[in-house]
Amino acid sequence: MQMLQTSLSLTGDSQTDSSSFTSLNKPLASTTALIQAYRDSMAESQQKPASTASPAPTQLSDLTAAASPQPENRTTKPGKEWLDPIIAKASQRYGVDVGLIKAVIKAESNFNPQAVSHAGARGLMQLMPATARSLGVSDSFDPEQNVMAGTRFLSDLLQRYNGDLDSALAAYNWGPGNVDKRQDRMPRETRDYLARVKQLYTSYIA
Repeated sequence: MQMLQTSLSLTGDSQTDSSSFTSLNKPLASTTALIQAYRDSMAESQQKPASTASPAPTQLSDLTAAASPQPENRTTKPGKEWLDPIIAKASQRYGVDVGLIKAVIKAESNFNPQAVSHAGARGLMQLMPATARSLGVSDSFDPEQNVMAGTRFLSDLLQRYNGDLDSALAAYNWGPGNVDKRQDRMPRETRDYLARVKQLYTSYIA
């Protein structure tokens, strides 16, 4: 009987210890889960700033680049850039060097499409009304019509004088008839014109 009681007592104690261990183990498991959840949360929070903040430097650099003044291009030749496509077109069509066309425009009108001389020459390449009409120009103040016609006229003069630039430029300024008949009596104005255009031409092709 005493042995039975002892056995029951031991069994009861064992059950009590087992239940106590189980009850103690539950808070431990809960604490472990909380720690793991905390770690997961921290890992996620560390990843988010990296993905959301990374584009900011790029955006800032883009804004800085847009706001920064661009360096001036000091290699640009004198003249008007908006005329470049027209001059290039005339050069290709009539076989006259781009630099020579620009030099004539600079000397004749200083790149002013509305220029009118005391003699009545008009536009960028200073076409006389009769010359403009013979070349099919309806509006000498139209930059494209003027440059195309002026370049064609200059090309014709170069061919007429077998590529002699001085004679062609003198004829452009003084008239072909005068060059043909009185080239040895070239006026001072035309001589100065030749020197100026050739100097400008050199600067444009340098």
